[in-house]
Amino acid sequence: MTKKLYWEDAYLKEFDAKLIAINGNQIALDQTCFYAKSGGQLADTGEINGGKVLDVVEVDGDIYHTLERESSLKLGDVVHGNIDWERRYAIMRLHSAAHVISAVLIKNFGNVMFTGSQIYEDRARMDFNIEKLDEEIAKVIEEKSNEVVKMNLSITSRIITKEEVESNSNLFRLMDTSHYQGFKVFRVVEIKDFDMQLDGGTHVRNTEEIGKIKIVKRENKGKNNRRITIQVE
Repeated sequence: MTKKLYWEDAYLKEFDAKLIAINGNQIALDQTCFYAKSGGQLADTGEINGGKVLDVVEVDGDIYHTLERESSLKLGDVVHGNIDWERRYAIMRLHSAAHVISAVLIKNFGNVMFTGSQIYEDRARMDFNIEKLDEEIAKVIEEKSNEVVKMNLSITSRIITKEEVESNSNLFRLMDTSHYQGFKVFRVVEIKDFDMQLDGGTHVRNTEEIGKIKIVKRENKGKNNRRITIQVE
């Protein structure tokens, strides 16, 4: 099983690790700071031993890194990896911004549930079940989210028990709860005194690092299903 160094320190940019599995141009390591794509967050890119890493996925607890080409590496070899930090940090800011917005929606518009999200390196989109999303409501979401950003609240993560999860329905934000059924480890991300939710992604250390949140697009995706696209600057 691969140790997720990015859960311990999302600011870790490089690392050494031992190769534990090979499948063509895919290699699994005993530990990594490359984020494996999941939960709407893109996989990290970067390099391992100077070769480009194009994709990262998790399979039965092992994290596989897709290299640009097959290498001569052997099981047990120690490799050096480094992520594309500028890209990762942009994604972290956007992911944390999405958490702020999700809490703002719930606190101001009732029991809002989310039908999907995707964090890119230059934008993020969020889908949620709100009846109306006009310019005035979008402005409220944006303004209240940026008020939270300016509060410089700390953002932390921790592992909790299944019993803690089952006793707190507020941790679930996705309308499709089947997404959580395969979880073996339950991790929460908390914005101090403001929000806490289940999440496996990478985040900045405090809300101030997010920067100014801007809603750049809003869409009607069907009955009670709205989409916003955000950027940070």
